[in-house]
Amino acid sequence: MAIIDLLSILPILNLLGPSFKIFRVSRLLKILRIFKVIRYFEPLEIVMAVIRKQSKVLMAVFSLALFYIFITALIMFNAEEQIDPLTGKVLYDDFFDAFYWATCTLTTVGYGDLYPISDTGRVISIISSMVGIAIIALPSGIVTAGYMDELRSRKKKKESSNHT
Repeated sequence: MAIIDLLSILPILNLLGPSFKIFRVSRLLKILRIFKVIRYFEPLEIVMAVIRKQSKVLMAVFSLALFYIFITALIMFNAEEQIDPLTGKVLYDDFFDAFYWATCTLTTVGYGDLYPISDTGRVISIISSMVGIAIIALPSGIVTAGYMDELRSRKKKKESSNHT
């Protein structure tokens, strides 16, 4: 937090003299003052503590999601080779298009700019959407369970400090 404090007061150097004009960029650092509020906002402090405690599990879920996106994109890139009747081009020009489609499908955004045409592609899309919902729900469950555990442990600490 000391670094955030330092960065948040750097804009004061602009007032000291014109030779500090290079520090005008530091005006953007005023935004960092928002992070100082975290200290005084207990629910946000609890969420940050949960994220720190569950970081390994959350990183595993993130890695799982990236791996799943990559595999689904690879499968779709090879399975969907038909020509789009609207454009006359192959649906996925390159692997990035398939990766983009897989990301949109996993996160259930589904912009609709890329979509499978063949029955095989549609089946892959259905499976990807179902698994995507489960993968996206995992982090919220982990954070919620950790939040409840953190609340219980803080309540026990308060009760034990009040009894002594």
